[in-house]
Amino acid sequence: MQSREMPAEGRLLVALSGGADSVALLCVLLDLGYDCVAVHCNFHLRGDESNRDERFVHDLCRKRDVSCFVKHFDVSAYMQAHHVSVEMACRELRYRWFEEMRREQRCAAIAVAHHLDDNVETFFLNLFRGTGVAGLSGMRPRNGRVIRPLLCVGRHDIERYLCEKGEDYVVDSTNSESDYARNKIRNKIMPVVRECFPAAEQGIKATMDNLSGCKAVFHQAIDAYRRRMVSKAGQCVRIDCALLADAADGKSTVLHELLMPYGFNSTQSALIGRAVATGRTGAVFEALGYVAEIGRGVILIHARSECARDESEWRFSLDRISDLPVNLSVSVVERNENFSFLRDGSIAYFDESILTETLTLRHWREGDRFRPFGMRGSKKLSDYFSDHKFSRLDKERTWLLCSGGAVIWIVGERSDNRFCLDKTTKSVLVVNFFPTKSESN
Repeated sequence: MQSREMPAEGRLLVALSGGADSVALLCVLLDLGYDCVAVHCNFHLRGDESNRDERFVHDLCRKRDVSCFVKHFDVSAYMQAHHVSVEMACRELRYRWFEEMRREQRCAAIAVAHHLDDNVETFFLNLFRGTGVAGLSGMRPRNGRVIRPLLCVGRHDIERYLCEKGEDYVVDSTNSESDYARNKIRNKIMPVVRECFPAAEQGIKATMDNLSGCKAVFHQAIDAYRRRMVSKAGQCVRIDCALLADAADGKSTVLHELLMPYGFNSTQSALIGRAVATGRTGAVFEALGYVAEIGRGVILIHARSECARDESEWRFSLDRISDLPVNLSVSVVERNENFSFLRDGSIAYFDESILTETLTLRHWREGDRFRPFGMRGSKKLSDYFSDHKFSRLDKERTWLLCSGGAVIWIVGERSDNRFCLDKTTKSVLVVNFFPTKSESN
């Protein structure tokens, strides 16, 4: 029992599957005097066996006078809705429910029955998939509200303890199958490892303990890099590539650690690092919830929701502009000897006589073109954005003012030469743009 990680007081929510590990966990905690509440998940993945486990848990809790709560889950529906594997679906469902129950039952922590053998299997899983110091240091005895009191003891110790107590438990028949990666390690790899190295588990445990110390030092260094290299501009996270280059041989590791909180895996981090090194400005990489874009000397990270293209249109006439999504003011003035231009990108001037009565405000679309002020030929907006180093988020946020389907102004940027004033212009439409703080970043 890893007592230093145990709460000093308060109730404990115990995840009780009915297997040897969780039964031993509940018995140990009760014998130590902890006030326990049991929770059991029925995922209905093993037919009658799943219902057998539920009945066993109820009987055990009744015998030990422990409150027991059971929840039934539709794993298939969750997998389809969230596009995840069986293992990931079960993990997300149970931990989300555990936290709900912890709050409802006012428990200090959630106790789960992971033990040393589980941690060794996790070590190998992470090793084979590719990982860093954190992955090789294994599961922690405490992770937020989740505690693992049995992490220091092996499966053999647990079964011997239950045998001495005369305590029964159920056996999951799928544990003997090798369909899942963890079961392959448990049933095929570990028996060979133990045969060659009888003290393998203890050796791996010592390695994981050492790596946990290395991890603490490593994270201190990464935090120092993060403070130097990472900044925020509005909702955009920026990683300074020049400072990243100073990390020399360790820059790929540093970049991976800086990107990891945003859902980018080691393969994606390597691709992003290669794009930075080869100067692929404008390259875009997507993770589950974020988008990384290579800018000039910077990596820009945006939430994917921020980058979603808004196809909405706002049509308005000059005498009614109060419902627009941006702050614009519009006025029509006579062009006379007192008229003068203000050289300000937030103000645009148009020949009012060649505009349609209804104007449109929208975001850019593939194929949009305009004739930049001062130029004779037309240009794709996407090319204009690239030439002027617009980030992906900049492009999606930029507003276009249109007349009769034609783009007359990239709002706050540049107007279209076809609608500018000439010697015959008598009436001038003046449009002022007042950007908010987020629009000006």
